[in-house]
Amino acid sequence: MADISRRHPQTVCSLAIIRDRNEFATRSAIRSTAIFTVTRCSESVARFSIDHRAFDRTATRAEILAGVAERIPAGATLIARASRTPQHYLRHAFASAGPLPPADLQLLQRERPDLDILPLECANSVLEEIAAAYRVERAGPGSNILSRSRRARDEAQCLWAAFMSSHSSRHERNSLSAAWQAWRAIERARPVGF
Repeated sequence: MADISRRHPQTVCSLAIIRDRNEFATRSAIRSTAIFTVTRCSESVARFSIDHRAFDRTATRAEILAGVAERIPAGATLIARASRTPQHYLRHAFASAGPLPPADLQLLQRERPDLDILPLECANSVLEEIAAAYRVERAGPGSNILSRSRRARDEAQCLWAAFMSSHSSRHERNSLSAAWQAWRAIERARPVGF
């Protein structure tokens, strides 16, 4: 009975941000972003789109996140992996009695208060299982930045599949995943832009 009450939001944007270092590391740079957007049109129909961009080290975090904020539809639910703050950053912040720098999602929330932002804690092993179930190719452990950047679109889709699994009824999950698989078959025929 609880399964029926769960509904996929009208518009969900799944965001993957690929960095060359941990988000809180000095000189960390965003190298790629992917926004996978799912818009429910009716009970069993959805539209899918992907916005995948690459950046060199000259692009600033502020410019990139402002661009991401502009490309997300009004009132959408934004999902992304929650940032993990390494212990040594926490110790340094507490020792200096200063606040931690804001995470990417916090900056996006400031820019776009209309968004419902859901940071998801999702283990790599869970995303690997989802990737295997749906035959999505993710960048493997130890992959270089170019491989991870090229696979950002797949990362965003795996994250959405994890979200869909826990936020949709079985019927909705089946219809959304069937529509997504059909869309992916068409998308696989398109070349990656970089």
